Amino acid sequence: MLTRTTLCALFATLAFGAQAKETITVTGSTSVSHVIEVLAETYSSEHTDTLIAVQGIGSSAGINAVKKNAADLGMSSRYLQTEEINPDIETVTIAHDGIALVVNKDNPVNNLTKTQIEKIYHGEITNWKDVGGPDLKMAVVSRENASGSRFSFEDFMGLTQEIGGQTVSDINPQVLVVNTNGTVKSLVSRNKHAIGYVSLGSVDDSVKALSFEGVPPTLANLENGQYKISRPFLMLYKPAKVKKSAKAFVDYLVSAPGQTILEQRGYVPVTHTSAVN
Repeated sequence: MLTRTTLCALFATLAFGAQAKETITVTGSTSVSHVIEVLAETYSSEHTDTLIAVQGIGSSAGINAVKKNAADLGMSSRYLQTEEINPDIETVTIAHDGIALVVNKDNPVNNLTKTQIEKIYHGEITNWKDVGGPDLKMAVVSRENASGSRFSFEDFMGLTQEIGGQTVSDINPQVLVVNTNGTVKSLVSRNKHAIGYVSLGSVDDSVKALSFEGVPPTLANLENGQYKISRPFLMLYKPAKVKKSAKAFVDYLVSAPGQTILEQRGYVPVTHTSAVN
């Protein structure tokens, strides 16, 4: 039988063990967090003294969190804007991702051009019959303003305008705005009218990914440069302030084991990005 003294010693040992784990906070892009959670779990299983807490709240929020020392590492699925560039912050590209247009699996449309996508998100094309589909009104889905996916998508498609020296979104205000890749997929999978865009790495059989300008959104086509809607996956940190454990995790992401996991999950490793860049 365990005595009270033995139990107290056991609880104290367990509490010390829990406290001994160093926590790394990783905040930012929901697209990047999708795969970082997998990498963090693998890394933590091999580094039992490290706990990695991943929070997907948008690229802009991740950049700001690192700037304000509110997170050890930030995640971004877009390049930093001029006003966000800070000499104190290091950015590391860990992979490249594509952005795929997705529709309901019952939608017969297979391909869209850049011009058609611009008109859809500007509200100039509102019915699927205008792009070779059925006579159905479109339900157009986009992401929130802080999303790196939205920034990269709008920047590539020319869906922005300059106001007062600032680049702002120029999409139809009636577009439905949601917070995550998962929400986009959920809406599109349940609605024959819907169209949205998601990280290529998060495409699954719940939705149908469209070709862009005749090129299917595949990892091979992204890697060889034929599929053009791409963006980087970035990790950010302050070299002067970063914990050794956090820097070690970043180093793992660009190591051979980390890059292998990224490729297995549908992303282009940094060693294979000459065509993408």
